[in-house]
Amino acid sequence: MSLLHPYYIFAIIYMLIFSYQEVFHGKVEKKWLWFLGIYLIIIAGLRGDVGPDYGSYRGIYIYSDTKDYVSLIMKGFGMQGPQPIEVEWLYVLINKILLNVFNAPFYILTFVIAILAIYFKVEYTDDNTFYPFTFMLFMFIPGFFIGESGQIRQNLGSFIAYFGIRYIKERKLLAYLLCIYLAAGIHTVCYAFLPMYWLVRIPLNKFVMLIMIITSVFLSPFEVYRVFGDFMTSIASDSTLSIGFNGYMDESVERLNGAIGIPEVMMAILTFFLFTFDDKMKEKFPYYEYHRAYVVIGICFYFIFRNNPIFSSRLAGAFIGFAYIIIPNAMYVVSSNTKKSIYSFMIALTIFNFVVFSSFRNIVNGRFTWDLYNNHILP
Repeated sequence: MSLLHPYYIFAIIYMLIFSYQEVFHGKVEKKWLWFLGIYLIIIAGLRGDVGPDYGSYRGIYIYSDTKDYVSLIMKGFGMQGPQPIEVEWLYVLINKILLNVFNAPFYILTFVIAILAIYFKVEYTDDNTFYPFTFMLFMFIPGFFIGESGQIRQNLGSFIAYFGIRYIKERKLLAYLLCIYLAAGIHTVCYAFLPMYWLVRIPLNKFVMLIMIITSVFLSPFEVYRVFGDFMTSIASDSTLSIGFNGYMDESVERLNGAIGIPEVMMAILTFFLFTFDDKMKEKFPYYEYHRAYVVIGICFYFIFRNNPIFSSRLAGAFIGFAYIIIPNAMYVVSSNTKKSIYSFMIALTIFNFVVFSSFRNIVNGRFTWDLYNNHILP
């Protein structure tokens, strides 16, 4: 078992303190959430050679300088320019501007991406839960290491898309379409969020949800996603980063050949919260029905794409990241004793994730340990 660097442990303790405060003593001022955000920007954005994907993204940074602005702009308008653009146009454009205009070293790119990602993450979290510190603590392991410190393109794109839910609530279609357009310019997986503007309005009940989930479990071994061919592959896969991404995974966690592992247990937990607190959430939590739609689609996507580790992590993972917000939100609608039980469960699960993440090679492969982590400004 390896130990996370104290910078990460400090973040966990900070979130834990304010999590307890907001759950049992009332809402915490947003400025404390921004202090956390700034700190996370520094430890994720200014890291040096930390994260299994670090080398891959540095390669993309160099690659970006070989593309011309005309081709990038044309790609942004859906046209083919003089040069082929193999990586999403907006992400390449950000890379190229930093290189050509500012002659910036690579860690400035990771810093800029971290600023953008954590800004949208803080805004989304504050908009959609009464317990932002609890949610961020709950998602920290492994989310922060796979997201802000790993798959930085999908992470940024996803949080832009998550941020866009405020425009679904306000029924501002053009603003939502702009969010999806920008998010997909960072990572094409975000196109999967486009229909949500309309899908969240479709009424769901427990019977319909149960049928959808059971059907998805039944379809899991048949790999029905293959009928979409290259279309699905173009959205979810990324050969440039597949080796780095696999650096996070351990067969014991990923589970192979149809066995049950941690991902299936997490889907079971999500399903339990979805059905157990559905009635109370509909009654007491604003826009819960919108969140529920993301949860159901995320669970269904996971089982449909379960046999493909890239699809199940990228396509399903984009929705699952949104779905987990219903777990802390459940505390808002229950009795005091039940709230304590849910909170204890979340803290226990956080500790479990900490132990699992530290026990496998994930933490060493990512150079997140006290002896391997490096930061460009922190000692």
